[in-house]
Amino acid sequence: MALIGGNMAKVELQIKGREALQKRLNEKRQQIISYLNMRLMQLAEEAVTYSKENKGYQDRTANLKNSISFALYLDGQLITSAVGKIPKAEEAEGGQEGVSAALSEYAQKEGVVAPKGYSLVIVAGMNYGKHVEDKGYNVLHLTKYFLRDEMKKIFEEVAEMIKSDS
Repeated sequence: MALIGGNMAKVELQIKGREALQKRLNEKRQQIISYLNMRLMQLAEEAVTYSKENKGYQDRTANLKNSISFALYLDGQLITSAVGKIPKAEEAEGGQEGVSAALSEYAQKEGVVAPKGYSLVIVAGMNYGKHVEDKGYNVLHLTKYFLRDEMKKIFEEVAEMIKSDS
């Protein structure tokens, strides 16, 4: 295909404009990812606090509430995690190591961490946490509703970020 001089300049300008647009889109994508990383880390910490403050069981050793841990993933890769520190590790089956193992074991189960996008994993690291919930006491059950509501707010914030830049 032969191009005349005037058309050549036009083609080059279009390519430069496309490259500039691609660069701007990549910068915006990175800005949004950084923002989401920060907000989701905050949300994970808030969810742990929420879980501790809204427990529905008699807290004898404080091990269960303090075993609540989280891990945040993006595209299947760990971004950050925090393992709860239990005060009476010697009284807990598996001790502090068991709390750490509970988080990593659960996160490694098939379907827990998505290969694309964000995954926030929150666990109660004591082996009896599920038993307490099965008895009708809140350990993490209410936290999923807290997370759902807060995630909506975060996505609205991101939508506003995108709109304000257009």
